[in-house]
Amino acid sequence: MRAVTGLLEDGRFTPLGITRLPRRVQAVLVYDDAISDEGLDARQSWLQMFHSLLTEADDEEMPEFPKSTFRRELVNLSDEG
Repeated sequence: MRAVTGLLEDGRFTPLGITRLPRRVQAVLVYDDAISDEGLDARQSWLQMFHSLLTEADDEEMPEFPKSTFRRELVNLSDEG
């Protein structure tokens, strides 16, 4: 039996140290209720800022970008056809 410390977020476990986890193993999950999600406030404030920037940019007009032209024929490198 081995113990690995890490973070469990949205059903995904990320070890804190360098370790090699087996692909499939029977396990028991023991978690600490005292651990708080320190990054949650920072992520929420970043998403709010990003959403406000998107709202501000909603009325901006996009400039016309020139279309790219290929000067040679594309080469198909797949094994099919």
